[in-house]
Amino acid sequence: MAHRVRELAGRADPFIRRRLLVLAERYEAKGGKTSPLSRSAERPLPPLRIVPPAMAIPVSGEA
Repeated sequence: MAHRVRELAGRADPFIRRRLLVLAERYEAKGGKTSPLSRSAERPLPPLRIVPPAMAIPVSGEA
């Protein structure tokens, strides 16, 4: 879990990054280090889906 949190921190703004890195340290302190086998067995995080604001609102006025 610490590995996933660190991946998220790599994409976050500075304020959130600091908080995520502290969270990752807590996960490591609780569960210890993960083995290389469990690290490779983790599913990768899905890519972020960002919808541009213009696409989120219907243009034709339909509700």
